[in-house]
Amino acid sequence: MTGLTLEQAQARYGLYLDAEAKVLAGQRYQIENQELERASLEDIQKGVKYWENKCIEIARGGKKIRTMRIIPRDL
Repeated sequence: MTGLTLEQAQARYGLYLDAEAKVLAGQRYQIENQELERASLEDIQKGVKYWENKCIEIARGGKKIRTMRIIPRDL
């Protein structure tokens, strides 16, 4: 576990969702004579996915999902 509480992880997740919405609303904008560009949407979406998974992991008590493939055999 990283020492984060679920509330802290959810707050970070919320910040990334807000940032994603702002970037989707307008990637570029202009203030006076300066043209500015928001952060990379790809990086923000990676952060959204990371914090979503972190919230799930903390809610489960630090346990990650483990998948296995089982092949039945007739012996």
